[in-house]
Amino acid sequence: MTAFQYCAYGPDGKLAEGVIDAASADAASDLLWDQGLSAFKVHPTRNTQEKWWQREVLGSRKPSRQALPAFTRELATLMTAGIPLDDVLRILSEPTASAEIARIAAELRADVLNGATLSDAMERRPQIFPADYLSVIRAGEIGGMVGEVIGELADLLDRRSEMRSRVRSALIYPALLICLAVVSLAVIVGALVPSIATVFAGSGHPPPPFIAAVLALQANWSEIVVAIALGGGAAALLGWSALRKPRVRFAVHSLLLRLPVIGAFIVQRETARFARTLGTLLKAGVPLLQASVSAHGVLGNLRIAAQVDSAVDAVRGGAALNQALQRETVLPPIALRMISIGEEAGKLDRMLLRVAVMFEQLMQRTIDRAMTLLTPALTLVMAGFVGFLIIAVMNAIMSMNGLAF
Repeated sequence: MTAFQYCAYGPDGKLAEGVIDAASADAASDLLWDQGLSAFKVHPTRNTQEKWWQREVLGSRKPSRQALPAFTRELATLMTAGIPLDDVLRILSEPTASAEIARIAAELRADVLNGATLSDAMERRPQIFPADYLSVIRAGEIGGMVGEVIGELADLLDRRSEMRSRVRSALIYPALLICLAVVSLAVIVGALVPSIATVFAGSGHPPPPFIAAVLALQANWSEIVVAIALGGGAAALLGWSALRKPRVRFAVHSLLLRLPVIGAFIVQRETARFARTLGTLLKAGVPLLQASVSAHGVLGNLRIAAQVDSAVDAVRGGAALNQALQRETVLPPIALRMISIGEEAGKLDRMLLRVAVMFEQLMQRTIDRAMTLLTPALTLVMAGFVGFLIIAVMNAIMSMNGLAF
């Protein structure tokens, strides 16, 4: 199928333009005629005039992590200005925009002009738009607050990007430390050990155990690499196959919640996600039940998601949100108390956003503490490992003195 840009007249004589997928220009004209449009200009889009390797190889790559937040921010800016959706997507698909944003907007506009809703068009591209993103967009469409919801969603994605950036910045020094340790190891094993081994080989004496072990690794490195690759690949395949089963994933997620530090961090993350999404939707005017269903879709831990789903069923039956969450979920007590206060005061959306901010800040402090402890811990481990290698080599060098007698 090829994408064709068309200009056509509708039954009322008005001009219509857009993009349609068809096998040929004649087929595109026939499809337009079936839709009640009389085409007078049909030509391939500029994407089809690219080289085959640009279209098939580069064009099929998954968008970068920064593409979705940037696209959402620009989409929210234009939609909150009151511009119709098709015009917004047309503006974003113009060559002046980012190449990734232009491609995403052009694909969405083609589907929207062919009758699809924005959420349906996004759902056809799961490699770009995740499930929680679609849940929020769909809830905004139902509530008639697409522009406001997309604006809040852009803020949410910006906060997530900022948190990832902080984590990456904190990991720079540990990564550099590991690289230096690997270089030191390569120098010791690749240059120093072989030079010592030649002395023992020339004297006819057996080398020390450490030198002998390193020489054995060097002699059989290809077999060792193949064995590690095969073993790692088999383990990864088995793990991937097992995690595709819902029962296994549920059991793994339940186990993670019972771990001392990781479990508390997961609860904090899921609480922040649920509160941020639910508060955003309520602020945009989405009803509580619909917003709760959509907020349930952003949860990544299956056990917590199942608990929240039970709470949503209780809300559907008439229970208060804080009571349902307290009875069914493991969300932190302070979050439940704040939600209860928000319901009683009629300011649930504001209180949920405060809960989200509080737990996002708590997550950031947890990450900062972990990164602060990781650096000295890695320093000690690497120093001990390199020190062990140096001591072993020095003992081998000292033992060479006995070869002269």
